[in-house]
Amino acid sequence: MKTTELRVKVNGRWFRVEVADLEASPVLAVVDGAPLEVDLGEPTEAPLPVAVEASAPPPAVPVAPTPAIEAPVPPATPSPSHPAGAVKSFTSPMPGVVISLAVGVGDQVVTGDEVCILEAMKMQQTLRADWSGVVAAVHVVPGQQVPGGHPILDLA
Repeated sequence: MKTTELRVKVNGRWFRVEVADLEASPVLAVVDGAPLEVDLGEPTEAPLPVAVEASAPPPAVPVAPTPAIEAPVPPATPSPSHPAGAVKSFTSPMPGVVISLAVGVGDQVVTGDEVCILEAMKMQQTLRADWSGVVAAVHVVPGQQVPGGHPILDLA
């Protein structure tokens, strides 16, 4: 099977992306060595970027390696309403595109802290934590399209 290798810049960070069959649903992509299934949506009405002439090679941009091992997650401080070890999944309230993430694995969040920015219906909405805890897992990346109810992160 033929794959296409792309360099993609998302929020100022470069990624090496290998894409297999673009006609498949979902599309299998490998982003910096990590496999990822991507659902491609319908084209938007936004103007497309201007094409670069084929004779001009793209500038060489170093791609930062992705760390292979994640830092250990510190234990959560249990609150009276949530027993130790309880995990709550923070989900997308509606379909949209994740614009940015404000937290990462191991970050302590308090009720009301910004978790991410979601763009839906051409409007950006700041999503805030609905309870305090430590981020145990992040299930999305900036630029990812998510359906309503899709898990964004887990708080412990």
